[in-house]
Amino acid sequence: MSGVIAGWFRSEHSFEADRYEWVERLPGLCGALRAAGGPGVARLLAAGAWRWMGDQLRLWTTTVRAEIREPRLEMLSSPLIRLLEAADDELRDEMVAALRGYGDNVLGCLMPALRSAAALPAAARRAAGLDVVARDCGERLGVIIARPLRDEDDWAIGWAGCGCGLCDTLGAFLGSRTRRVFEWPLATDGRRHVHTRIDSAGLPVRHQTRRQGRPYTLVLTKTGELFTREKDTRHKAMTDLAWLTSAWGDGSPGTS
Repeated sequence: MSGVIAGWFRSEHSFEADRYEWVERLPGLCGALRAAGGPGVARLLAAGAWRWMGDQLRLWTTTVRAEIREPRLEMLSSPLIRLLEAADDELRDEMVAALRGYGDNVLGCLMPALRSAAALPAAARRAAGLDVVARDCGERLGVIIARPLRDEDDWAIGWAGCGCGLCDTLGAFLGSRTRRVFEWPLATDGRRHVHTRIDSAGLPVRHQTRRQGRPYTLVLTKTGELFTREKDTRHKAMTDLAWLTSAWGDGSPGTS
C-alpha cells in the first residue's frame, strides 16, 4: 500500500489539475479510514499530500516575480487548511514546524488560509494548529513593519547573479547607493544576458538599447518602483496584522 500511495505523489504528478480538488476532500477520506480501523493508511495519504504541498511551497515561495508567485501561493491556501485538518497530531506538528522554516513569502499562502479559516468553529481552528500558524504570521508581520524605511537617497538593490563577469558588473551597479543610470556598451549576447537577468529577477530597473555606434549601448535606469515596492509591502503588512489581531488576537481562536 505504501508503494502505491508513494506512486500517486511522484514528482511527475505534481502539477495534475485535480490534485488541489483531491486534497480538498482529504479530511473526509482520512476520517473515514480512521473510523474503519485504517489510521496507517490515513497517515500515508496525509503524509504524501504534505510532501506534495512542501514541494509546491518551496517552488513558489522562492519564485522572484510576485505576479507569478502570489496567485500560486494563494491557490495552495485552501488545500493547506484541508491538509492540516486531515493530518494526525504528529504530522500536524511537523507541518506547522516546517511552515515556520519558510521565508516571509509564505505569507502569500498563510494569510489567505487564515482568512478562510476564520469562518471555522474555534475548536476546529485550534485542532488544526491554525492558532500556532496565526501567531507565527503575527510575528513575521511585526518584523516586516519594524524594518526601517529606505532612505530617500538610497538606490542600492541587493542582487546576486550567476557569477560571470557581466553579472559582477551589473551587481556593482545595482549595489551602489548613488548610481541610478549606467550606460554600458555591450554586444548583442551580452545585452541579452543582462536583459534576462533583470527580467527574471523582477528588478526595478529599466533597460533600453541606444542603437548608436558599435557595440550598441545598454542604458540601465533604476526606477522609483524600488521605493514603492517597500512601501507597499509595509502597508500590506500593517493591514494584514490589523486584521489578524482583530480576528485571531494573540493567536488563540476566538480571542481579540
